[in-house]
Amino acid sequence: MRIVVKIGGQAAEEARVRRDLARQIVQLRRGGHQITVVHGGGKVLTQTLERLGIPVEFHQGLRVTDAATRDVALMVLAGMVNKQWVAELEAQGQPALGVCGGDAGLVLVRRLKARTGNGTKDLGFVGRPRKISTRILELAFQERIVPVVASLALGPDGEYYNVNADDLAAALATALKADRLLYLTESGGVWDAERRLLPIVKRDEIQNLIRKEIVRDGMIPKLRSCARTLRHEVGEIDILAPDAPNGLVRTVVAHEPVGTRIVKHA
Repeated sequence: MRIVVKIGGQAAEEARVRRDLARQIVQLRRGGHQITVVHGGGKVLTQTLERLGIPVEFHQGLRVTDAATRDVALMVLAGMVNKQWVAELEAQGQPALGVCGGDAGLVLVRRLKARTGNGTKDLGFVGRPRKISTRILELAFQERIVPVVASLALGPDGEYYNVNADDLAAALATALKADRLLYLTESGGVWDAERRLLPIVKRDEIQNLIRKEIVRDGMIPKLRSCARTLRHEVGEIDILAPDAPNGLVRTVVAHEPVGTRIVKHA
């Protein structure tokens, strides 16, 4: 089975959570699955920007990225966070390859402008994937290596762009024709207005959840990404907490609904 795992939230900060997730990824890999790990690192990036005195701004869940912010993102995401994940996997005997979207032509992006009530807002160096070449990932699979992809890629102008990690994971899952896409996020799933976890969300319900403001902030681009992805060959998407006990293995192997499962139809 081909699986794309997007890791965010506390997993980038807490060594215990990173170690446990790495253990589960290794277990799945040794079970014969082809795993691609995609990571952001938004909290670590925000903390670093604040220490450097660089303003932090978000719009509709996306980070507004000027040149200074982009350069720090390269340092933090493609550098420190990426290599932490490689180290965790290698420590458990699993060869890993740390890359970003700019390596080996993996991901090319177009500049993204956000819609507003009065038109569009320029987000700076923020891109959305427009072309994927999975060659480097296929080579990794052949050698039983787990690729670990940081959420940065090149644009047509040769500049690096910050990419929403959820969008990047979805684009890679689509290009790889992945069987499963898993989002590990602090929310642990999709919650309704009464703070009740929704175990199942159908693709055609997503826009209504956004319109009624049942979901907000970073969950908006995540669910929009889910809706786009399920139009393609990806079979199923799960959103679960990174610290859910043995959550990855339970979701993939036992097919348990650990958080929220996003499906094409009921």
